[in-house]
This record gives sequence, C-alpha cells and structure tokens, in this order.
Amino acid sequence: MKYLKDKTLFLYILYKFIYGLYPINVIIALFFLAKGLSYADIAIVFGVFSVAGFLFEIPTGFFGDKFGRKASVIVGLITMTATSLIWTGLETTIQFAFFAAVWMLGISFISGSLEAYIYDYLDSQKKVSIYDEIISYSGSVNYIAAAIGSIIGAYLFSINHNYPYYLLAVFFCISAVIVWFMKSEKKASESIVEEELNVFAGLKHILISKELFFITLFVSLLYGFHHYFIHSVDKPYILGLELFDVKWLGVFVAIVYGLQAIVVSQFAKLKQYLSEFQLMFISWFIFAIGLFGMSKFFGFVGLLSAMVFYVSEPFKEAIINSFGQKHIPSKIRATTLSSIKVYEALVASVLAIVAGYVFDTFELRTALLISALYAVGVFIFILIYMKVMKVTLEGKKKFVKVE
Repeated sequence: MKYLKDKTLFLYILYKFIYGLYPINVIIALFFLAKGLSYADIAIVFGVFSVAGFLFEIPTGFFGDKFGRKASVIVGLITMTATSLIWTGLETTIQFAFFAAVWMLGISFISGSLEAYIYDYLDSQKKVSIYDEIISYSGSVNYIAAAIGSIIGAYLFSINHNYPYYLLAVFFCISAVIVWFMKSEKKASESIVEEELNVFAGLKHILISKELFFITLFVSLLYGFHHYFIHSVDKPYILGLELFDVKWLGVFVAIVYGLQAIVVSQFAKLKQYLSEFQLMFISWFIFAIGLFGMSKFFGFVGLLSAMVFYVSEPFKEAIINSFGQKHIPSKIRATTLSSIKVYEALVASVLAIVAGYVFDTFELRTALLISALYAVGVFIFILIYMKVMKVTLEGKKKFVKVE
C-alpha cells in the first residue's frame, strides 16, 4: 500500500507485527494451571490485573498527553520486558497478583498512546480520512503476527513453560527500538496551557459525551468478560474437547488469528455499508452465538463455536479507535482513550471475580450457558439505554481513500 512509503506509518505497521508476536497468548491459562493455580486463583490474578488497570490507566494516559505518546509507549515496553522475565520465577497466587499489577502498569503506558499518536500524526499530514484504513490494515497485521506467535508459543511451552516469556521479552525490546525511531511529536505541555490538561479530563469527557459513554458501556460490559474468558477458561475448554494436544493448540489458535485478521482487515470496507450500531450488533451476535454453541456442542462443532466466539474480538479495538476517536479532543486524546480502559477495567475486575466463582461452582458447559445469557442481558440493557438517552451513532458513510 502506498501509505507504507511514509516512514512513521511503516514503523507503526512494523511495531504492530513485532508486538503482535505475543507467544504467551496461547498458553497463559495453561501456564497458570501448570504453576498449580485454580480457576478461582486465576480470577484473583485477573481481578488484580483489572483493578491495576483502573488505577494506572488515567495517570499513564495523562503522562502520554503531557510528555509524549512515544515516550509513554517506550516506558511501558521496558516495564513489560522486566516483568515478563520476572514472571517465570513466580510460584504463588500473591506473587502473580503483585506482578500482574506491574504488568498492567506497562500495558497502561502503551494503552491508547500509539493510536492517539497516529491519529494526530495523520491529522497533521491532512490524511485523517485514511485512519480507518490504517487501523484495519495494522489490525490484520497484528493478528497475522499473533497467529505466528501462537504456533511458536505453544511449541516452546511444550519444551519449557518459561520459554515463551523469554521470547516475549525480546519482542518487547525490539518494539521499543521501533517506536524510538518514529517521528517526534509535539507534547501537550508545549502546545496548551497547563490547566487545560488534567488527570481526570478523560473520565469527565466520557461522562459528558453520550456517544462516547455508550461505546464505553458496550465495550466494558461485553468485553470485560471476554478478556477474562480468553485468559483463563477457553484453552482448557478447547483441550477438553480432546481433538488435539497442546502442541496443536498453537496451530488452532493461529488459524483463529488468521480469521480475525481477515475480519479486521475488512472493517474499513464494512463501514461503507453498515452503521456503527449495526457493526456493534454484529460483534455482540457473534459473541453470544459462540458462547451458546460452546455450551451445547461437543467435538468439532464445539471447536467451531469457539472459533465463532473468537471472531468477535477484533471488533473491540475497532469500535474504540474508529467510533470513539472523533468524539475526543486532540489535547486529551490519550487520556480519554486510557479512561475508556479504566471503565472497562473496573467492570472487568468485578466480572472476573463473579465469573471465576461461576466456573468453579458449575459444570463448565452450564457456566458457559450462564455467560451466554449474560451477553443477552447486556444487549437488552444497552438497547434500553440507547433509546432512553437518545444516543445517536454514525450511519453509513462512504469510505474515502487518500493516497
């Protein structure tokens, strides 16, 4: 694509690929189980992870807006490099919970900062009309990388439980170098007066904007559970189907990431024909159908249901970055994007504890059915909220490609 001739955009795509080579995604739950943690223990770790997101997202978003989004991402990558190495030596739930908070600190420095940087960079180049295309393309690259990383991660895990984390640390270091060479940016502290930027500006702005709050509500209630599920229950469920062992799990996850790459690569085109609410409905429908299928079917049909559920994941970031960006002022862009994650983390921390209890108390398929019914309840709730609050989302809009 012609825009890849732009150095900054090329480096952004390269970063999405290297960072996307996240070899632990496929083995996180298996790693915890191998360390002797139960589903309830994993829920505690995830709960701390989510609470840490609630605590760290706002100040790190403020850091990005004030001192630079590039600097924020690099600090986050360095923090995660150290944590991924320390992670391999941990043994107890308390230890994992503590360093889960540190890991989340690193993620919080990265969260929203690079997308905010790219949006403002395109705006400065008068190319903001291709933002959806960049998000679609970079998202597909990210999922393709994840597919490759899942195969590598599963294979390394079968040799030694710690190897995927060692490799992850290497990828974080390379990613930091890539971001370092991106074009310098104008920091908020250089362009606006100090009082215009404050730590709580993003939280306040979300509450003020009906559309942005609606998007935040949808993402938090639906994907707060999704994030817990894919890092605790889904891989044991898939292996429980007894269709393949852990070595082939990486290949399966790679296929799933390939499907996700196809979905996200078409997002910009879908926006030409579907409204924002229609796209949100599709993401919810796929989410709910996948859960219902996993709760009812065995064998290959159960596996297919899991694949359907996974396909809902690419919609989350696309919804936040594409639908939400236009409702956010540039001077508080990173802060507000981080604030969306704060609300999501707050909801996810509660959902993690509840879900952990449900999956420990009920038989797995019964718990999956309860989860599917929860998803239905979420959609009914947001429909009512949308009507009562008179939320207006963008309709179909012709896609404009700028070379």
